[in-house]
Amino acid sequence: MPDRSFGPPGTERKPHLNTPRLPSGKKQKRLFPASARTWILTIAGGCVIAFVVIPLVINGNSGANAVSLEAERAVYEATPTPIPFSAEVLAPESCETRAPEASPEQTPCVLVSQYTILQENDDYQTVSQLQTRLMELGYLDSDEPSTVYNAATTVAVSLFQRTIDETMDGVATSELQEYLFSADAKPYEIKLGDSGTDVESMQSRLNELGYYDGKINGYFGVATEESLKAFQAKNKLDVDSVFNVDDRDLLYSPEARPKIDPTPTPSPKPTPKPTKKPSSSGSSSSSSATATPSSGSSSGSGSAATATPDNSGSSGGDASYTASYSADGLISVATAMLGKPYSWSEESPSKGFDCSGLVYFCLRTCGVSTSRYSAAGFSSVSKWTEITSTSDLKRGDLLFFKNDTSSNVSHTAIYIGGGKFIHASSSAGKVITSSISTSYWTRNFVNARRVF
Repeated sequence: MPDRSFGPPGTERKPHLNTPRLPSGKKQKRLFPASARTWILTIAGGCVIAFVVIPLVINGNSGANAVSLEAERAVYEATPTPIPFSAEVLAPESCETRAPEASPEQTPCVLVSQYTILQENDDYQTVSQLQTRLMELGYLDSDEPSTVYNAATTVAVSLFQRTIDETMDGVATSELQEYLFSADAKPYEIKLGDSGTDVESMQSRLNELGYYDGKINGYFGVATEESLKAFQAKNKLDVDSVFNVDDRDLLYSPEARPKIDPTPTPSPKPTPKPTKKPSSSGSSSSSSATATPSSGSSSGSGSAATATPDNSGSSGGDASYTASYSADGLISVATAMLGKPYSWSEESPSKGFDCSGLVYFCLRTCGVSTSRYSAAGFSSVSKWTEITSTSDLKRGDLLFFKNDTSSNVSHTAIYIGGGKFIHASSSAGKVITSSISTSYWTRNFVNARRVF
């Protein structure tokens, strides 16, 4: 039978319906030709851009979103890099330019200081902390701190400003307090070029000890510097021409050595007393009934209890006060000084007193021979009987206290009996009466000395 699958010779063969498919791996025809697929993808991409991307861009740069972005851009551009100690300039700008948000966050501002500026007549709890620090560094007489920024506090701040070479206006700025409360704060000192009542007091004491013979004018000049150096050398202190707390403690004490050591006076040999002959008159010797001014037995007479101003020989603003050589006489002078102003390194009714200046003035007025000592200096006078318990105190005893941050004597007063004492108070700003039974004075009592 002839083969029907092929045509006549020379003609093209046509596939038969039963012709098998091409083996796998052979190229097949696609749905769309290559040129058609390119156009289709281009049109689809355009639709995505037109209906998805462009609306998102428009929405992000218009309306509330645009305002929010602009506000964030303004904050970024307006807020500079914070510079220390410039909060007064940076803080308002960085805080006010931030746009309000649905859930606002606290904007951090630059903190300059934890301290607030303090000045005279302020009444804040922080003033007591300031006073305590000034006492620790030796710029203020130790006393029970108060919350009132008084004249004594102003002077103490001025002395600290003098030490660090700043304007002495007595205002405790935040920057000054930052330094005052730091570990680098300088304790009390006087140096070349300084002036003040404390310089005048130092000159007087150096003059008493024979080191200084210039003008007592309250100015620390070259002559004062040379005198101080001589005192430092003789007393084995650092010869640095700076009058610091250690120098002050020694200068105003019985242990201070004078420029020329006194020549010891030889003890006289005892002379045999002649035997007394019997006297027929029976009268006793008048000398045995006469007390010398230095015998100092306490008297209860009215003259001993009254300090009387004597203007007959006075010149200037100070009256000369007189009182008996007794405990009552001492108390009478102290009582007459009540209300007198507290004044750093002063010792007179016209100018005022610091605590040791008041004790010095009252003792001298009663005829007690003593030098101008500090509170610690008076507490170490060995010839006066020491009292260690407040239960043993008597009228006229000198009291000595420390403060809460030191064990050294730094305040003195005069006991008047009944648990009361008179003292020049730096906290009160004047001479006042206080009670020794309060917690502050009880825990800070060190000792007492009995002069009479």
